[in-house]
Amino acid sequence: MHHKISTICIITKASHDAAAALGQELLDWFAARDVQGIICENGTTEWLYTREAVQCDLVLVLGGDGTLLSVARHLIGREIPLVGINMGKVGFLAEIPSDAWEERLQAILDGEVEFRRRLALSCTVTRGDEIVFSGVAANDFVINRGALARITRLELSVNDNPMGEIRADGIIIASPSGSTGYAISAGGPLVHPDMDAYSVTPVCAFLRSLYPMVLPGEHVFTAAVRTHDADLFLTQDGQEGILLQPDDVVSISKAEGGLLYAEFDDNSYYNKLLKRGFIRENC
Repeated sequence: MHHKISTICIITKASHDAAAALGQELLDWFAARDVQGIICENGTTEWLYTREAVQCDLVLVLGGDGTLLSVARHLIGREIPLVGINMGKVGFLAEIPSDAWEERLQAILDGEVEFRRRLALSCTVTRGDEIVFSGVAANDFVINRGALARITRLELSVNDNPMGEIRADGIIIASPSGSTGYAISAGGPLVHPDMDAYSVTPVCAFLRSLYPMVLPGEHVFTAAVRTHDADLFLTQDGQEGILLQPDDVVSISKAEGGLLYAEFDDNSYYNKLLKRGFIRENC
């Protein structure tokens, strides 16, 4: 999928001087190429307003993966592609190095870069007959316990097929993009970003009561809370969360429309796996 770019929205990492300076430089660079744009700091009321009101052709995020994820959640299901310029230490989602942006952005303007649709996640929490939470995540939803070291009991099902009850520290439901995050640390699988699938990975499951699974995107995974004596939290992309109550039912499946990401190189995913140490050469 290719897009003609005539308007952009640049979002900079909050309270980050280098990102703000680069954002202004980029705004001038785009203006010289007849591309109109606005610049906002992530988390400000201006950005919160802008994301609802402005239809742009490209969102450019200047920051690390955390900034990109917080912006990405607001673009799920919208036909606006997302590109990240990495201002952090390590970026798996932020594709463009901060010192090599001009060639990459010119390629986007020239229509040489493809935007690929990636699966994102949608979640609801039902309490009795009421939906008390609904949200989306670019990377993952995690159910985990609070400070008390009590084991979590969750009753699982997929498409209303019972999967039994597990006891674990928690469970991670990750998109393909999120499979390189918390999920792989817990022993989950790497899922290629082009796949219409998501992974379910237990955290320290008691007696290996559940092995990591990869599910088709259209399947609905549910986890009913059966723990009555410990705090449980549901978090989105590790950034926002809610406190769960006993007998809450968490339902997760793919989000309609997904997310559009820039794809600069057919082999970039495998190159990134090598560079980040997910695959080791000569071992």
